[in-house]
Amino acid sequence: MHISKQAGRFNQGSWVGQAAVKMLCGCASCVLMLDTAPARAGMVVTDNVISTVAQAQTHVPVTFGQVFEAGDIPRGRTVTVTATLNGQPVALQVDSKATHPDGSLRHAVLTAMVPALPGNATLPLTLSTNPSPTVTGQDQPISLSQLLATNYDADVSLDIGGRRYAANARALLQTANNTNACKPWNRHCNVWLSGPLASEWVVNGPVTASDGTTNPSLQIYFAVRAYAGTVPGSVGLVRTDIIVENSDAFSPQAQPQYTATLTSGSASYTSPALTQYAYTRWHQVLWWNHVQPQVYLQQDTGYIQASKAVSRYMPLQPDEKFLASLRQTCAPLDHCDQTQKMHMTGAQAAIGPLPRWTSVYIVDPDVRAYNWMLANTDALGAYGIHYRDQATGWPVSIQQHPNVTTVGWTYANGVAKQALTGSAAHRDKVAAYRRDLLPTCVNNTVVTNCTSTSYGTGNPNLWDNAHQPAQSYVPYMVTGSYYYMSELAFAASLNEIWSGAEYRDYARGLIDKSHSQVRGKAWTLRQMADAAWLLPDDYPLKAEFKADVENSLADWNQKYTNNPNANPLGLLDSGHSYSMQGGTRNAMAPWMHSFFTWSAGHAAELGFAGAAELRDWLAKFEIGLMTDWQANPTQGYCWLEASAYTLVVTDPTGKTYLPSHSAIYAATFPSLVGLACNSPAMVTAMGTLEKQPWQAGKMHGYPNSATGYPANLQTGLAAAADSAVPKAHEAWNLFESRSVKPSGTTAYNNYPNFAVMPRLVPQ
Repeated sequence: MHISKQAGRFNQGSWVGQAAVKMLCGCASCVLMLDTAPARAGMVVTDNVISTVAQAQTHVPVTFGQVFEAGDIPRGRTVTVTATLNGQPVALQVDSKATHPDGSLRHAVLTAMVPALPGNATLPLTLSTNPSPTVTGQDQPISLSQLLATNYDADVSLDIGGRRYAANARALLQTANNTNACKPWNRHCNVWLSGPLASEWVVNGPVTASDGTTNPSLQIYFAVRAYAGTVPGSVGLVRTDIIVENSDAFSPQAQPQYTATLTSGSASYTSPALTQYAYTRWHQVLWWNHVQPQVYLQQDTGYIQASKAVSRYMPLQPDEKFLASLRQTCAPLDHCDQTQKMHMTGAQAAIGPLPRWTSVYIVDPDVRAYNWMLANTDALGAYGIHYRDQATGWPVSIQQHPNVTTVGWTYANGVAKQALTGSAAHRDKVAAYRRDLLPTCVNNTVVTNCTSTSYGTGNPNLWDNAHQPAQSYVPYMVTGSYYYMSELAFAASLNEIWSGAEYRDYARGLIDKSHSQVRGKAWTLRQMADAAWLLPDDYPLKAEFKADVENSLADWNQKYTNNPNANPLGLLDSGHSYSMQGGTRNAMAPWMHSFFTWSAGHAAELGFAGAAELRDWLAKFEIGLMTDWQANPTQGYCWLEASAYTLVVTDPTGKTYLPSHSAIYAATFPSLVGLACNSPAMVTAMGTLEKQPWQAGKMHGYPNSATGYPANLQTGLAAAADSAVPKAHEAWNLFESRSVKPSGTTAYNNYPNFAVMPRLVPQ
C-alpha cells in the first residue's frame, strides 16, 4: 500500500474539491457538507479510508484522531474534507481537543460519514482548510434523549466468588439525563464528542449485587458513542467502550478475582478468569447488536512526523512475514509483549522514543501494525500505574496531594506515624503526609509478599520509570479514543506521584533530583511533555502537567545551561552509576545521555520554552564524542568508541569532572591513546580490545543491531544535529559514514525504535 513520506508542509494553495456551503452545527464541533461549486482551499493531509471486507457498505461512520502542524488549520478556519471516490460528498464533524499557542488547531477528533464504500476499496480522505461558515442553528448534536429513545443498552456482569455483580449503561445514562449531569469533564457524565454525526458520553458507577451491595474496589466506565442514522434525527450505530477499573488511589487495596460477561444487545464478550490487582484497568469495545463499520482509517504518518508530534524516522518497510506475525489482540490484564518486569536489564521492545509497536506503525501504518500498537497499549492496563482520586474523579494530582509518593512511601509512612505534637510546622507536616499517604497491600490469599514498612501492590507486572514506554501518546493521537486519552493522563499522573515528595519539590513536579538514573529523567520528561502537549486544552490536569515540564526545564537550565560553573562537556551531575579503572562511581552510561538529549530535543520540537537551550547544552557531549579527534587525531576521543557502554567522566573520587573529551578517552581507553583515529593501527587495537576481528569505520557495541549502542547513540545525535552547536552536522555525517549498520535479521525495518533522523539533514 502507498504511504506518503512527505517531510515538509503540504501545498496550502492547491484546488481540492468543492466549497462548503452549509454548516451543520454542533456544540464543540462542526460538520461541513460539500457542494459542487469549486473553491480554493489549503490541502493539509490525505488519509485513507480502507474497507476491510469484500461487501459494499453504506453510511459508514469513521471516527479518528488527527494531529495538525502548527498553522495548518489557523484560528478562525476549520477542516473540510473531500473524497475522490465517485465524487461523493462527505460530511465531517470536528471535535476540537487541543490548540497551538497561535490558536491553530493541534489535535481534533474527526468523524466522517462515508456515503458508500465498495468492498476492499481505499478511499483517499483529503483534509483541507476553508473559512468557517456561519452557524445556521440547524441539525443539532445527537442528544442523550435521542439515544435513550432507542432500546440501546450495555451491561457488565461479574461473577465474584459465585456472586453476581452488575452495572448497566442505560441506567447510568438515564440518571445523568434526568439530572442534566452530562457536561465536559463532569465526573459522573463527561461529554467527549458532541455533534450531528456522533456524540459520546462517559458515565460510571460501581458494580452492584442483587441486594444492593456494591463491590468496594471495582468501578465501571461506559464510553457510549452514538452515530447518526440514515433518517434525520435518528440514531444508527452505537459503540460502547466498557472500562473496568480497580483504581481508587486512597482506598484499601484489593485484588478481586472474577469472570466478566459484557453485552450490548446481541454483542457479547466473556473474559477469562481474572485477578485484578490494585491500580489496574482493562477495556473492551462492543458495538450494539454487533453492527459495526468494517473499516480502517489509515493515517499519513509521514505528516505526523512532519508535524513534529513525533520524531522524523528513516524510510523503512517492515517485512511482510514480520507484519503477518504480529498479535492483534491480547486478553484483559495480560502484559502481552510488554516486558513483565520492566526493571530487568537488557534491550526491551518498549524502550526508545516510541515503543517498537508504535514506531513500526509510524514507519508503516499497516492495519496489523496499528492493531499491534493498540494491543500493547491495552496491555499497560495490567500494571499498577492507574491512580484515580475518588474525590475528584481524575488521576491523582500533586497540586492537590503534594506529599503523595510511591518510591518514597517508607519515608512518608514514617512521617505519617509520628505524633501530632511539637511545633506547628511539624504538626502540619505529619498531617500532610497522613492525608496523602497511599495504602500499601495487605497479605491475603492472592498476595503474600506485603509488609507494613514498604510499599507494594503484589502485582507480578512491574512498571519502572527508567524503562517506561511512551504510554498511549500515539494511540490517543490517532484514535481520538477517550480510553487512550485517559491512559495518557494516568501515565503523567503516575510519573508525578512515583517520585519522593521532597525531591520533586512537592507540587512543582521537578524531575531532575527525584530521578537518579539519566534514562529515568529522559523518559519521564518525554511522558510529561507528551501529556502536556496532546491532552485536551480543558482537561482538568493539563495545566498541572505543563507546569511540571516548565518547572523541570527551568530547573535544568538554572543548574546547567545558564550556570557558568557547570561542567563544559554537557554532562549531568547525577547518574554516575558505575565504577571503573579503580574509581568510585566515576563513570556514566553515554547511551542514557543520548536518551536524555533526544528527550530534550523532543520537548523542544513540541514547543516547550527552555527545551531547545537544554538540548543544545546536552548536545555538546554527543557531538564531542564524534568530532573531538579532529583537533588531535592521535590523542582526541576517537568516534569508533562514541558508542561505549560506560565512560570514565570524573576523577577516581567521583567528585571532579574530567576537563575534556580527550581526558575521558584517555581515562577510559588508555590502550588506544596515541593511535590515529580509524587508522589501521587503531583498527588492530580495537580488535584486540573487543576480542574479535575489526574493520575501519566499525563502532563499538553491537553495531549491526537495531538495539545496539550505536543505535542508542543515534537518538542523541539526531537531536544534536538539529541544534545550533558547532560541528553538529559533522557529527551526524560521520555517524552516517560508519561501515557497519543494523542489517539482516537485526535491521531497523522490523525494529525501528531508534531509527530517528535529524530534521535538518536531507534524506
